[in-house]
Amino acid sequence: MKRRWFLLLILVVSLLLAACQDNETTLTFTNKTECGIATIKITNTESGTVEEQALSEGRTLTVEIEPAVIYRYEVTYAGRPGSDLNCADKSGTVMVPKRGQDSNFTLIGVTPTPKSD
Repeated sequence: MKRRWFLLLILVVSLLLAACQDNETTLTFTNKTECGIATIKITNTESGTVEEQALSEGRTLTVEIEPAVIYRYEVTYAGRPGSDLNCADKSGTVMVPKRGQDSNFTLIGVTPTPKSD
C-alpha cells in the first residue's frame, strides 16, 4: 500500500513539474572540446537576426529561439594560447518544430590536429 502511495506521489510531482515548465524553445551548446573558446553565431533565416556569443571550454550556452523557424549556426574556435593545435569549424541548420522543445549540441566531435606549416 505504501508503495502505491509513493508511486502516486511521484506521478503527481512529475505532472506538477511539467505544468510549471516554461514553454521556451531553445538551442543549447555545450563546449566539451580542447579547442579553447567557441564562438557561436546563430542566424534566424526568416528575420535575418544574428546572435553571436562566446562559449568557454566546459561551459553551456542556451539561446531562446522561435519554434518552426530554420536557424543557421556557425561554430568557430579560438584555439588555446600557446597550443600548436588547429580545430575545424562547424556549421549547419536546425529547426525545432514545436514550442517548448530543445535542440542540444555537444561540441565534442572536434578533434584537435597539429597545425600545418
